[in-house]
Amino acid sequence: MVKMSIGAAFSETFAFLKANWVQMLMWLGGAVVVACLLGWLLLRNAMMTMMMAQGDPSAAFGALGSFMLFGLVAGTIVFAASLLIWRTGLVGGEPASDIGWGLGAGAAYMLGMFVVYIATVIMMYIVLLIVGLLAFAVFGASGMSIESLATGGASAGLILFGIIIYAAIIIFFLWFFGRLTVAGPLMAVNRSSNPFSAFAESWRLTSASQWTIVGFNVLMGILFLVFFFIVSLVLGSVASAMMTPDAGFGAMIGALFLALVIYVPTILVSVSMPAAVYRCIGTSGGADVFA
Repeated sequence: MVKMSIGAAFSETFAFLKANWVQMLMWLGGAVVVACLLGWLLLRNAMMTMMMAQGDPSAAFGALGSFMLFGLVAGTIVFAASLLIWRTGLVGGEPASDIGWGLGAGAAYMLGMFVVYIATVIMMYIVLLIVGLLAFAVFGASGMSIESLATGGASAGLILFGIIIYAAIIIFFLWFFGRLTVAGPLMAVNRSSNPFSAFAESWRLTSASQWTIVGFNVLMGILFLVFFFIVSLVLGSVASAMMTPDAGFGAMIGALFLALVIYVPTILVSVSMPAAVYRCIGTSGGADVFA
C-alpha cells in the first residue's frame, strides 16, 4: 500500500484528463446524450401521469416505476462509459472492443453501489436512533420538544450537539465512499464484473491514504464550487434571459451552452479523479502512468 499526497492526486487528475479527454468527450458525451433521450422517452408520460392523476396511488406507483427504470438504464450507461474510459486510460486498448463487458460491469457496479448506499443509510439511521435516545436522556423531553425548537428555547448544548452530529454524518460519508474510490478503476484494470471484490480491494488499498483522499475530495469540491460561481457570474445574463416570458429558441440554445460549459468539465474531472487516486496508491510507479 502506497500513501498518496493531495498534490500528486491533483497532478494525476489533470494528467489523466489531458491524455484521455477526446475519448472521454466521445464516450461520456454519448452516454449523457443517450441518457437524456431515454429520459425524454421514459419520463415525459410519467410526469404527465403524475400531474393529471391526483390522488391515484396506482398512477403514482406506475410513474415511480418509470423513474426507477430510467435510473437503472441511465446509470448502467454512464457507469459503463466510465469503466471503458478507465480501462483505456489505465491499461490501453480501444473502448469499442469492450462495450459488452462495459455494459454488464456498469450495471453490476451501479447495483453494487446502490446496495452499499442503502446498507450505509440503514446503518446511519440505526446510529441516529441510538444518538437520539442518548440526547433525549441528556437534554430531556422538554429541551427537545418541537415548541422549544420553534420558539428558540433550545439550549446551546443541544444546538451544538446537533451541529456536531450533522458534521459527523458528512465526514463519515466522505470517508466511507472515499475508501471505495478506486473500486471502479480496479474493475476496469482487471476487466472484472464483481463490484464487491473491487470494494474490498479498494478498502485495502486506500487504508494508508484514507484521510488524504477525504482532503483531496474536499479540495476538488471547493474548486468545483469556485468554478460554478465564476461561470455563473460570467454567463449570468444567459440564465436571466431564460427566465423572461418571451424567451425563445435562442435562450434555449444559450441554456444548453451554459449546461455544457458547466457540466461537461465537471463530469470529465470527476471521472479522472478515481483514476488519479488509483495511480497514486497503486503498486506501480508513477513515471510511466501516462506514457
